Amino acid sequence: MTGRALRLLGYALATGCGSLLLKHFVIAPGPPASHIPWALRLLIMLGVLEGGWLVFRASRKVVVRGRRHRVRVITGFEELRGKRYILYLRPFALDARMSLPPPEAPGWWMRSPYELPGLTMEDFLVRQFTRHGRVVAVGEPGEELPLLGAQRGYLPLDGWERTVSELIQGAHCVLMSVAPGPGTVWEFTEALRTMPPERLVLMVCCGPEEYDAFRTAVVEKYAVRKSEEPGSIWAPLPRLPDCPARPPASKREWQSPLRAFVTFDQQWQPSLHWFVVTVPRIRHVWTMRRLVRERIDALVGAWAALPQRQAAPDTIPPPAPVVTTPPPPPVPSPLLPQQPLLGSTVVGLHVRPPDRRTRRRGRK
Repeated sequence: MTGRALRLLGYALATGCGSLLLKHFVIAPGPPASHIPWALRLLIMLGVLEGGWLVFRASRKVVVRGRRHRVRVITGFEELRGKRYILYLRPFALDARMSLPPPEAPGWWMRSPYELPGLTMEDFLVRQFTRHGRVVAVGEPGEELPLLGAQRGYLPLDGWERTVSELIQGAHCVLMSVAPGPGTVWEFTEALRTMPPERLVLMVCCGPEEYDAFRTAVVEKYAVRKSEEPGSIWAPLPRLPDCPARPPASKREWQSPLRAFVTFDQQWQPSLHWFVVTVPRIRHVWTMRRLVRERIDALVGAWAALPQRQAAPDTIPPPAPVVTTPPPPPVPSPLLPQQPLLGSTVVGLHVRPPDRRTRRRGRK
């Protein structure tokens, strides 16, 4: 509530008060304003405008923090069985980059702070896919609060592979942000083993160097797993397309962290599609939303036409379990024979307490 109030206050200061000052200081200055020097009028206007936008920008952090407290966490991934959902996979190191606000679209007079819905880049992207299903992800273990965007559940550090494999097998579609990381590399090879190729879409949100490192790591992991898990049926390893540096963008192109998509046909042949959104010179507040939605639907909108996935997780063998040696049983220390303790006094098990009536008879 505090964050929303700050956003409204900042926006009111930057627009409403700025418009009033422009009218009374510049367009039609009255007698009180006419006595103020022009330099001082300009400083007052700039101070009000800049102060309003600073409050507006600072309020974003408050709003994001408040919404992270209110995000619903998936307590158990079993609740997703039999339901339509989209699985969002990525290296945890990418979360910090995707938690930044979406970059502003180019423009000056027609630009609005509300034309890009979503407080973070992940939140903005997830909103484009929620029309096709519920977007879920595995959260980073130990994080203080879940990030905005995909709804998160948490897994232990050991044995997470089996649960993620079941999530991949049951997902309507899988969205994977590629970048070097052992977990993401394993997840890509697991997708080759367990899911149809047309249901997997890679998002390139990194540079060419990170993308090439991911491709190299995938080749090595695929060879290791294929030799260690001979009972699985492996799809042929696709040669991921090159991701050369993009040419310089035009002045009206939106600079999004999402660079490209990689899709696959039924024979696992990949295709790379650049994600380019060119902003028109004249637009309204909903223009950017429409352009981004149309561009994404043109690349991955075929998800909506795919039938509900019917393959049960039991039809595909699970990944090879990690063998761990159980800890040895504790060795009892050589102590005295076990006896019940009452306070600090040891009472023998076979010692019978004296009979009070016998002692009384002896006294007689």
